[in-house]
Amino acid sequence: MAVQVYVVEDSPLVFERLRESIEEVGAKVVGHADDSSTAIAEIGELRPDAVVVDIALREGTGFHVLKEIGDLPENRPVRVVLTNFNRPWYRDAAKRLGAKYFFDKSCEVPQMLDVLRSMSPAKLRAPPHARAPAHV
Repeated sequence: MAVQVYVVEDSPLVFERLRESIEEVGAKVVGHADDSSTAIAEIGELRPDAVVVDIALREGTGFHVLKEIGDLPENRPVRVVLTNFNRPWYRDAAKRLGAKYFFDKSCEVPQMLDVLRSMSPAKLRAPPHARAPAHV
């Protein structure tokens, strides 16, 4: 069974490229939202294995999404931030809100895909070869 991934991204072009790339590594995109409230509701309903979230959204923020899905009672997805906001402050805030991985959208998409490729729905884990700066 493929890892189920939910993507929170406000750019239709970026989302489409991410969807294609995620599915090429054997994972399945089970949902998508471009705003925080839709994402939170659908993630709670769909219970994906992983969530890839951008910080800047059409409405709301990725930080709000991270906080709310961290409060789910069980089956919390692995939280992966993929954003152009790669400053230490953003990384630290994402970590405090439960993000396991933090990647720079402009240059670390391959590393993010490696993380998804390495996941098993039965035993979600970080790949041993993930670059240290990419892991929060």
